[in-house]
Amino acid sequence: MSFQLAEQALRKYDILTNTSMDGYWEIDAAGRIIAANETICRIYGYSCEELLTKSLQDFDAIENDEQMQEHIARIMTEGYDRFETKHFCKDGTAIEVEVSTAYIPENAAFLAFTRNITEKKQAEKDLLESELKFRTLFETIQDAIYLTRAEDGTIVECNEKLSGYTREELIGNTTAELGLWADIQERLRVVDLVKTHGYVNDFVATFRRKDGSLLQGSISTNAFPLGDQTYLLSVVRDITERTRIEEERLHLEQQLLHAQKLESLGVLAGGIAHDFNNILTSIIGNAELALMRLTPESPVQENLQRIEKAAARAADLAHQMLAYSGKGKFVVEPIDLNRLVEEMGHMLDVSISKKVILRYNLSRPLPTVEVDATQLRQIVMNLVINASEAIGDKSGVIAITTGCLECNEKYMKETWLTDPLPEGLYVYLEVTDTGCGMDQQTLDKIFDPFFTTKFTGRGLGMAAVLGIIRGHKGAIKVYSEPGKGSSFKVLLPPSARAAELYNERDDAEIWRGSGVALLVDDEETVRAIGSEMLKELGFEVITANDGREALDVFKSRKDIRLIVLDLTMPRMDGEQCFRELRLLDPNINVIMSSGFSEHEIYRRFAGKGITGFIQKPYKLSDLSKVLKAKTTDANETLLKQ
Repeated sequence: MSFQLAEQALRKYDILTNTSMDGYWEIDAAGRIIAANETICRIYGYSCEELLTKSLQDFDAIENDEQMQEHIARIMTEGYDRFETKHFCKDGTAIEVEVSTAYIPENAAFLAFTRNITEKKQAEKDLLESELKFRTLFETIQDAIYLTRAEDGTIVECNEKLSGYTREELIGNTTAELGLWADIQERLRVVDLVKTHGYVNDFVATFRRKDGSLLQGSISTNAFPLGDQTYLLSVVRDITERTRIEEERLHLEQQLLHAQKLESLGVLAGGIAHDFNNILTSIIGNAELALMRLTPESPVQENLQRIEKAAARAADLAHQMLAYSGKGKFVVEPIDLNRLVEEMGHMLDVSISKKVILRYNLSRPLPTVEVDATQLRQIVMNLVINASEAIGDKSGVIAITTGCLECNEKYMKETWLTDPLPEGLYVYLEVTDTGCGMDQQTLDKIFDPFFTTKFTGRGLGMAAVLGIIRGHKGAIKVYSEPGKGSSFKVLLPPSARAAELYNERDDAEIWRGSGVALLVDDEETVRAIGSEMLKELGFEVITANDGREALDVFKSRKDIRLIVLDLTMPRMDGEQCFRELRLLDPNINVIMSSGFSEHEIYRRFAGKGITGFIQKPYKLSDLSKVLKAKTTDANETLLKQ
């Protein structure tokens, strides 16, 4: 090579090394720096003169000779190496660098390009931390998150919340293929809104889970470009609880509004009733006197009789207004609800359509209720006549059911009431029909004064029913659907007088026991009244509604010594439950309860060791006699006279 060419090559070398964005240096076999460019001086903070006084060991921040020897060996073997390490700068700070180096045998020197990657490494670390935080948030948030392609709705990323699907089952499928939208019109509406505005917030829709169950949810979606495609990021929140609270709030507002209307009418009725009745008394009295003084042939006699009838209807209207306000006059006495319904039987039969069958489902025994019998008859008559009119000219059934029900706070909130009522046992009268039913708009107004769906009528019948119930510290629950009939359940508190709690209670001395008794029955009314009976006999009572629940309760309690077990129940019947109980405790006292005869029960359980049997329906005295006769000597400390 000529001198000129060599000079040109050297100039190119200087330009290349000094204009490179990477640092460049040469290191001899002893590790001393013998050449460097300006970039590497800036990286480490040294002047070129200072840098040429240093050796590679002055920069090494890892201080790992073994690692250094591995790099040197690789360079010597392969001619080059690329690796990442840490170096010290002049000010003592450590930076992360990427080194590309080669060995030149002719010069016995190492050539190296060094790049400061500290910021890159920090950015990668920050990105990793961000991704970790995002993934943690993505997986722990209770909302469902979906990233879908806007073009076809394919899910490209998601979590596993709310839908019941796994992430693997969701990714790669479309929301339409999976049937996540219960109503396709709602999906199309969301798509239209996103196309128009680029986003949609808090759109309420119904979604379908993997198991087919429905979820009330709120979806928020934003569209954004990524590469050459548009994606949708959607967040779905379960608003079932929010919807329930909102419905409860609206229900309470409706009750408050109704209470205000009730009070307003009550004030009006109370204010005018006295003067109104005085005027009617005068009208009726004068009409009656005039009729007495007229001859039968008088042409005005019929007019006076019409005046009497109109005045009587006006008086009845005043009474209904007072009843609606809950301020009517009551003559309260302990009443057997079953007996009252039975006594009304003939009157109810002649008051309803001939095509309607009246069916009675009366639970016995039943606690007495302290009510005004006349007002209670008005409730029964109103509900039955309304049920008959709902059936109309078609054939149908009206069922009158009585019983006991343990009502919790949630159940009471679902009833029509204007004053807070306590939880506990209530006696109920339920009238159901197979008539036309009512829509929600009608249901919301049925207790409003002067509201009626009849062609004729004043619209105070159901209003009076609610007022009478309110005056008796009760509540009424209504269920109806168009074309599926209606159900009206009147709840009344039982009498506080213990002596009148049960009908037909024997005068003989009642046997008493003590300890814990488990009552198992799938009928709420039986559990309610049976618990009261056992408590009356001195027991602490716990209940279960089927055999499987009874076993769970028995396993959790070591102090149960008596079980009253129903024979016919869902999930696990009394016979299977009895066998399982005997395996757990061969000495447990089990009293079987059934509508079957005693002969049939003892035939089925012959030799199996049941303690006794009581046939439904039973009275307190019956239960007392069975327990007294059948409890074993081994349990005398628990069950004693």
